[in-house]
Amino acid sequence: MIRFAEQSDFHAVLSLWKRCFPGDDAFRDWFFHHAYDPAVTLLDEEHGEICAMVQMLPYMLRDVRGIRPVTYIYGACTAPEHRRQHRMDRLLQYSFAWDREHGRAASILIPQEDWLFGFYDQFGYRTAFYLDTITRKRENKAVSGTVRCLNAADIPVMRELYEDSTGMRLLRSDAEWNTQLDMFQALGMGAFGLESNGRLQSYAFVWNDGAEKLWAQECCGTDTDMLAQGILQACDCSEIRMTSAGIEHKLGCIRYHDDTSVQPGYFNLLFN
Repeated sequence: MIRFAEQSDFHAVLSLWKRCFPGDDAFRDWFFHHAYDPAVTLLDEEHGEICAMVQMLPYMLRDVRGIRPVTYIYGACTAPEHRRQHRMDRLLQYSFAWDREHGRAASILIPQEDWLFGFYDQFGYRTAFYLDTITRKRENKAVSGTVRCLNAADIPVMRELYEDSTGMRLLRSDAEWNTQLDMFQALGMGAFGLESNGRLQSYAFVWNDGAEKLWAQECCGTDTDMLAQGILQACDCSEIRMTSAGIEHKLGCIRYHDDTSVQPGYFNLLFN
């Protein structure tokens, strides 16, 4: 039976998540405390056992046809003993029908491994979201402007920087921006911005990426090289990996439920 989860399913859902996504306990605990919603958790249940599940997270997408609601498929997993039984196939097909019934234009996802791009082709997904990555070393030079930690008061300008681009892009509500800030403050190094002439010029969300190394995601705005140097100095680290919208690396897929043509675009950050 396919159904959406209820509050009483919490421990069974958490147990399956732990089995399928071992490790990263800090993120799992944060997600289930701050972001988990049974109402968007689609389950495949048999004889009272949850065999497979997906999270159908609601987002808004800006594409060639305007701004429309879409579903982000997240945490797709099947219990090891129930794999190769087409359970994920049935869950995805059910989610597509639900999307169409509720006016959602597309289904999007991020394959966990590169070979899964081919796997999801069979369900109608097409690669559409890309990233560029660069690495910068710390330099002994003054930073032009001020690099500081960002908070909820900075969201309006961060949104402007994020949405000031052409092409397809996933959008965030105020609540989703706040959730993103909360997650990086709790689990990462936080969000940093470069301010000049009293205005935020660029920003990035930053993880610790190993000994004296950082990973800055979603670098948006101008003079991101200066932002990188400021973050390295503020965190006293030697190297930073920076990812931003681009064309170099495949990131995610989209399955439109209509005849919209697939255009290259960028995902915002979607948890881990």
